[in-house]
Amino acid sequence: MKPTAAQIKAALPFLCLGFALLLSGWAFFRSEHYRAESDLNFSQNFEVQWRTTQIREHLARIHGDLRLAAATGQMQSDLARQVFLLNANVGQLLKLEYAPKFLRDRDIQLLNELQGITRTDLDPLMKGSTDFEGALKSMPDLERRMFEVSGTAVAHAETLNAAARIGAAASRNRFLFAVALTLAAVGYTIIHFRNAFARRRDSQLRSFSTLYAHMTRSRITALRLFLDYQDKTSVQHPEMLVAAKDAVKELENITHALGTIAYASSDVIREPFSKILESVTTLRRQKPDLILHRDAAMVEVPAAQVQFVIAELLRNAEAAVQDRADPSVRIAASIKSPTFSGKRKLLVQVTDNGSGMPPSVLAKASTPFYSTKAGQHTGLGLTACAQMVAALKGKFTISSRPGNGTSVQIVLPV
Repeated sequence: MKPTAAQIKAALPFLCLGFALLLSGWAFFRSEHYRAESDLNFSQNFEVQWRTTQIREHLARIHGDLRLAAATGQMQSDLARQVFLLNANVGQLLKLEYAPKFLRDRDIQLLNELQGITRTDLDPLMKGSTDFEGALKSMPDLERRMFEVSGTAVAHAETLNAAARIGAAASRNRFLFAVALTLAAVGYTIIHFRNAFARRRDSQLRSFSTLYAHMTRSRITALRLFLDYQDKTSVQHPEMLVAAKDAVKELENITHALGTIAYASSDVIREPFSKILESVTTLRRQKPDLILHRDAAMVEVPAAQVQFVIAELLRNAEAAVQDRADPSVRIAASIKSPTFSGKRKLLVQVTDNGSGMPPSVLAKASTPFYSTKAGQHTGLGLTACAQMVAALKGKFTISSRPGNGTSVQIVLPV
């Protein structure tokens, strides 16, 4: 069965994490391989260079002994030892299985020729020959050959070691990249599951809100119809009838808010912001002052959600200024320029000149069921507004000081 897009999306973090781990493991082993190869090259190269250096040293000593022997006519006691060591080092160098890795074919040929000349010109001296002059003439040629071989070994060794170091550095860079990729994959996996958990939680909250609104709507409607049939003459305490009707009205508002929040992500009906303001402010007791920029007026926003938020904020603002001699409520809206995200944002401020809130009250203003209206309000207004703005991926902030009124700011992506 072909996997669905949801299954692929759920498996993507694990695939990224697995790939990153494989890449980091492969890069680590490659780095170790280059390091081991570099160490091996170094040790083998040291052996080759040590042998070539010993051969050149023996040739220099043989050359000096031959010059002294040619002058005195007597063979020096150390000459036989130096010739023996020369032959031994040349033979051991040629027998090294990794010598061709550091020496050219020509260098191997030069060593073989050097070995042959040694047998022809130097070995007879060990058997009693006194042809010191003939042996002395061959020494410059032997030293020249050995100088060329030694130079090749050094140059080739530097090339191999440089290549090994470059390979090791490249492998270390791949390993660091793989580690960074692993950390990124782990971070992506954590973020993915946090978002998935948040989406699941929001889905559960929406399901609960929908169920609660469905269960209470019919009961509240029945209670409101019952209260509407009552009048002050038919009840024992008329003031309680008014309070009961107000409470039912608040419950209807809460039920409507819960239903609106439940469908915040699925309602795609959008209208110009100016049209929403017009529908909200038409029948208000306190007409708000509007400062509406043209681009903000034309932008389209989710109709039901924004209408609910603005209406609730206006109700709070009206309640805050009802006891003032010069009540003032203002709505200002503008468009914020694109930021790093590349999206424009609608900035809406609802401001009143009420008594304001002290810091202790402001800190709890959007806490569910917290209210300063002493029973006249259920305390879900600002909480519902904050949740609604969050559902629309916006930002909701409140600023207030005693005596300076309250300002609520909403920022919504458009």
